[in-house]
Amino acid sequence: MKTFQVISIVAIFIIIIIIFLIYEYIYINSPNQNYQGGSQTVNSIMKSMRLISLAPSDTQILISLGLGRDLVGIDDNSYSLLKELNETFLVSPNVSVIISYPTVNISQLLLLKPTYVIAEQGLASSYARQLIDSGLNVIFTNNDYASNFYQIENGIMDLAKRLNRTSEGQELVNWMNSQLQRFTYSGQNTTAYILWIDNNYNFYTIGGNTFISNIISLAGGVNVFSGQINYPYLGPSQLIISNPQVIMVSEIYNYSYTMYLINTFPGIKNVSAYRNGNVYVISGALANGLTQEPGPLAVYSIPMINMMLQGKAPHYINSSWVMKTISPSIPVFT
Repeated sequence: MKTFQVISIVAIFIIIIIIFLIYEYIYINSPNQNYQGGSQTVNSIMKSMRLISLAPSDTQILISLGLGRDLVGIDDNSYSLLKELNETFLVSPNVSVIISYPTVNISQLLLLKPTYVIAEQGLASSYARQLIDSGLNVIFTNNDYASNFYQIENGIMDLAKRLNRTSEGQELVNWMNSQLQRFTYSGQNTTAYILWIDNNYNFYTIGGNTFISNIISLAGGVNVFSGQINYPYLGPSQLIISNPQVIMVSEIYNYSYTMYLINTFPGIKNVSAYRNGNVYVISGALANGLTQEPGPLAVYSIPMINMMLQGKAPHYINSSWVMKTISPSIPVFT
């Protein structure tokens, strides 16, 4: 009887040891653990997050920080951009696509149970209070009001720190700076960048304190409306008086309608850009996104605009041409 009890105790002890060894093996080999030299001191335990991005610039940044697979929701413009880049694989195939402008469905966001919602302050201004009042953890970014790449990079680092991705953020900033050194050009071609033209031929353009104006400068151009601030709404005469050598227009509905507006623009025949055939229409989520989204991909807009300034680009700048000629790609740092 005593022998049986001893054997039972020994068996139980062996089972306990086996269970402990199995648990230790699973814990040590878990992908969430980061050990140095096989020691059991944990450097960091990175828990996965559930993130929602409501702006293409923020989506670019989050993917570059290695958080693409943590995105459970992205805005529809972000998804269109990824499709045109052929890089939808950078996010989960189950990611929810969200309409984020001019308003957003708060209930849809709540159902996704996000750790954080990242929203661009300017784009989300009409529903920012709703986001906060809903109880969602919201991180507001503000790169749309950056004046230059330095400020964009500061915004990237702020977001990276909030999400515990400081080292990845620094790698991203270093990459952007290397691309800026590679792509910067010199030149003095005067340029008008038109964001929208209404039926009365009033138009929105870019002031000198915008990152798009900084892009034009780095590409070898001079923004004729650099004396304005932010995104001014101007009358037809102001375009004629400024007499730019190059006009770039973000596509309005489609190419034909955009060119109709340009061809019937009051006084356009007196403008150097029109007379010399230097009018360019920029189309699609990718081509427009390079210049209008203050994220990592913005560095690729510099060679694109430089080719327009030199007359080496087609008059219709679409995504297929951008992919073939510029070959942009979102960098990922993990």
